Amino acid sequence: MENKIVLSPKKILNKQFEITFKGYSADEVDHFLDVVAADYTNFAAMLNESYEEIESLQTQLSKMKEQLETVSKTEQEEKTRVTEANLNSNIDLLRRLSQLEKEVYNKKD
Repeated sequence: MENKIVLSPKKILNKQFEITFKGYSADEVDHFLDVVAADYTNFAAMLNESYEEIESLQTQLSKMKEQLETVSKTEQEEKTRVTEANLNSNIDLLRRLSQLEKEVYNKKD
């Protein structure tokens, strides 16, 4: 089905039907109503496609938010581990330095 919109609100409002002896031409009115019905069918199809796309995009967004949250949590945990490792390393260095200073002072005496 082709999603081409044939009518515009202006065309609908300005549509003039030919008046015959007993009134409007039934064939012309029927044809016009067929075009209107086809347009509404196209609108409904386009609307359904849009809803499906919105739903798909919302699902993707939700998954990406979860991934971002996981990555952020992992990043924070890694920063904490690095900080703790640096602190432990610094403490070890200070202990070694203190031990070396003690040994140097003991040798001087």
